[in-house]
Amino acid sequence: QVYKMYNTRNYHNQLRLNTMTGEVQQIQDDGQSWIVCSAREISGDKESRFRLYETQNMWTFILLDSYNGRLWQVQYSAQDLDNLFCIPINKYELVSDNENCIFSIQPLTSMYQYYLINDRTGDMWKFQWSTKGDDYRWIEKFK
Repeated sequence: QVYKMYNTRNYHNQLRLNTMTGEVQQIQDDGQSWIVCSAREISGDKESRFRLYETQNMWTFILLDSYNGRLWQVQYSAQDLDNLFCIPINKYELVSDNENCIFSIQPLTSMYQYYLINDRTGDMWKFQWSTKGDDYRWIEKFK
């Protein structure tokens, strides 16, 4: 499945993810649409590489590149196009030359924190997204 639709808690909006490239588009029920997140992988050739995870904040999703562990905070908006954004949580690939989906995320007790898990090796990272700015977004590996 190349395109996957995600319901939001704002019933006028859905997010459409290109699972090969990571592009996220906000689709409104009146037919308008906007790019929230441009393609992360321009030459995407593998379906289901990218996944969106809903957070407890109705405007925020986490975009995961399940091949290399990169993460982005994706925010849509029903009010103002200036509030649409896609910000990296971790800028670096955690593995390279991977051809399979090996990463997943699991929420922690805090609505802002999650585990990133390499399902093949068991390696784990803890990460946080934020509405307060880049200083509050981070990722750290468990030893």
